[in-house]
Amino acid sequence: MLLTVLAAGAAVVLVGGGAVGWYAWNNTTYAAREAARVRKAGYVEASHVLPSGTRLTFVEGPDNGPAVLLLHAQGSAWQSYDPVLPGLADHFHVYALDVPGHGTSDRTPGRYDVAALGRDVVDFIAEVIGEPVILSGHSSGGLVAARVAAEAPDRVAAVLFEDPPFFSTDPDRAPTTFNYIDLATPAHEFLHQDAEPDFTSYYIAHNAWIGYFGGGRDGIVSYAQRYRRDHPDEPLTLWFLPPRTNESYAHLHEFDPAFADAFFTFGWQQGFDQAATLERIHQPTILVHANWRITDAGILEGAMTDDDAARACGLLTDCRIVRVDTGHGFHVEDPGRFVELMGELVRQGTVAFPSRPEQRGRVTSNFGFRTQ
Repeated sequence: MLLTVLAAGAAVVLVGGGAVGWYAWNNTTYAAREAARVRKAGYVEASHVLPSGTRLTFVEGPDNGPAVLLLHAQGSAWQSYDPVLPGLADHFHVYALDVPGHGTSDRTPGRYDVAALGRDVVDFIAEVIGEPVILSGHSSGGLVAARVAAEAPDRVAAVLFEDPPFFSTDPDRAPTTFNYIDLATPAHEFLHQDAEPDFTSYYIAHNAWIGYFGGGRDGIVSYAQRYRRDHPDEPLTLWFLPPRTNESYAHLHEFDPAFADAFFTFGWQQGFDQAATLERIHQPTILVHANWRITDAGILEGAMTDDDAARACGLLTDCRIVRVDTGHGFHVEDPGRFVELMGELVRQGTVAFPSRPEQRGRVTSNFGFRTQ
């Protein structure tokens, strides 16, 4: 739910019937076209039942290098990584999973907290991947990645934090963040009403970003809710809004709103000391920090302030901040740079990856990525 995405969607101007047709085609077929490229790159979807009893859905790419595990953001799914999966497959052995409560993984209400999710990820690495990983977490996935890297350092060789909300999810600050008013609050209110059974329909009418459309708000809500009634098992796709805007709610039809409610009640990070966790991470890390601002109403639109990012990087042993000129969904907006950062992360420190026998030893800078 990014400010830049919302502004782009609100500013759409269509000229001519041909332009309208192409625009609608692009907006409604982008996901299918990206999925086709992912399949062509050799990715296969599978599932695995963890010791906790939770069944996780994941996708695995061809074995072309060190293992990478991708943890998506709240309200998303593994398919959100479609823009970067083909590029990563050239140099890595990539896994991306549906976090519990998302996609087709099990819903696990009562276990939507950093500790429980972290244990599931550690078990997944041990049982499915079987070697240390480069771990990348987007947004809330970055908080889970921090927990995993700190608690299971033998399972994590390096970390790419993609615009995680370090410190801004703490109870004293969360109520003045965009995520709290845009997703956590509507999810909480949805679970305490019975007039609307479909969370996507409820969310589209009660989120924060819909206000950016001004007088067009009611028309968008009406169209979206009709679409949901006609296509209850499909992602909500609005032909008149661009892919990056559609992607912000494309996976809500498979999302458990109890996950977002855990951010409202603060059960999400019960017992999770972010500063102490970061101090225990000694692996090479890159902290990607995307655009942010404080609104006139005092709401943080974005994951972190500059001070938050500096504080987090200062607590990490081997950290480099990469400031990017994108919205919160960096890997969607600039997939090429995301892939490049993976290569840079490998070269940032001396990272050991015990992999196939013929590749044991140190990973070198053979990937041909651009360096800063």
